[in-house]
Amino acid sequence: MSELGKMIHPENIIFLPDNIKTKENVLDNISLLMFRNGYVKESYIEAIKKREDTFPTGLNTTSYGIAIPHVDSKHVNEATIAVGILKEPVEFQEMGAEDIIVPVRIIFMLAIKDPSKQLEVLQAVISLIENGAKIDELVQANDATDVLQILN
Repeated sequence: MSELGKMIHPENIIFLPDNIKTKENVLDNISLLMFRNGYVKESYIEAIKKREDTFPTGLNTTSYGIAIPHVDSKHVNEATIAVGILKEPVEFQEMGAEDIIVPVRIIFMLAIKDPSKQLEVLQAVISLIENGAKIDELVQANDATDVLQILN
């Protein structure tokens, strides 16, 4: 099992409904799921939105836009990565470019408990994102089992 596979749990995979139209709604839904599942503290929910506003995480890839929101470890109970998949894209700002909008379809929301692992986890996510075929498969996934099979 890959390092990412160990951090992604079926209960933290969410297929967001069509009525989710804003970045804030996306971040709320995924972070609330992580909170309800005990992986993050309640403070994570606001912290993730605040950090995304200050340091956008949208990435344009060859196939679909992806976002990788994350916050300080002090908001995390247990390390995990939540995966959110949207049927219709939601606008995120591009990482490092405030004036570029990315139509995001997949969100990898990171909850990293050990700050020394953050770079390693980010690199693993970036490596996954660079695999266009896997990203295409994720967008077509029907359930959490599909997502886990694709990622492993």
